[in-house]
Amino acid sequence: MSKAFNNRVYGCVVVKAINANYNADFSGLPRRLKSDGSFYATDKSFKWLVRNYIKKNYTNENVLFTKHFHNKIETNDLKKSYDNLFPDTQLKDNSKADKNSTKDSIFKNLTACIDVRLFGATFTPDGAKGNNISIHGNVQINHATDLYKKGRVYTDEILAPFTAIGSMSKATEAHYIHNFSVNPKNLSSWEETVSGIKTLSTNDMVILKNAFNNSATFYDSHSKAGVENELSIYVTLNESSILTLPNFSQFIIFEKDKEGNNSFDITSLINYLSKYESEIEKIELYYIEELLEVKNSSDKLSNKIKKHDLLEVV
Repeated sequence: MSKAFNNRVYGCVVVKAINANYNADFSGLPRRLKSDGSFYATDKSFKWLVRNYIKKNYTNENVLFTKHFHNKIETNDLKKSYDNLFPDTQLKDNSKADKNSTKDSIFKNLTACIDVRLFGATFTPDGAKGNNISIHGNVQINHATDLYKKGRVYTDEILAPFTAIGSMSKATEAHYIHNFSVNPKNLSSWEETVSGIKTLSTNDMVILKNAFNNSATFYDSHSKAGVENELSIYVTLNESSILTLPNFSQFIIFEKDKEGNNSFDITSLINYLSKYESEIEKIELYYIEELLEVKNSSDKLSNKIKKHDLLEVV
């Protein structure tokens, strides 16, 4: 059995979109902030990619909040999806039952799903009153902002088999940075209240890192062709640390030279983190050196920084 993971982790994941639509709004256009027109993406868009990656590559893991099908083409609702995963404890109307004992069982089953352990859950199944549960996930991901801010939106007209003319909108270029945090205590604090729950494990963190580093590139649909993982940064604190770190996007500068080569300058980030060197266990950088330069002119924390290829399996 994989042992518990007890360290808090702060970091960021950068997803690049070249002639692609990473996260469309309801009109089909790449999402843009009303304040300045720059691109952004919701946390839901990245979580969807992570769940899809885990579902396709770790088939022994339960993933609840994803599409589950019956009759091959029809999707299940939340209750049906839960019942299929846990047939021995199917949901029923518990509005008049012993809610505490019933919810303990549901809580335990929900934590057996890796996406719930990671991202939490708002569990409100239709047709099963009295079973609503809210779980605060161990991993919190923020909306992404675009570090490039010079991309444009364009729309192509396309022919479709059963309609005359359709259209597809894309961004010329964007580099979306999702900040994230990992706090195992979000779930482990429930262990004394609900017995038998599964908390964050070292194996969960291995799966999470592999998904964070590869899920955007892995999902290669027509609209997301050109959407790829670009850079991941993980700052793991010592197990005893109670340090809280701000979003890394404030310290990272994206640059493009005259030849079109991309780079990220993390000097300010490393200088800032060096103030808390005694609190930090390690800093991991994942990127592809042949495609990207990560600049760091600081000589601090060099003994704690480890570079990895983005495609390296953790």
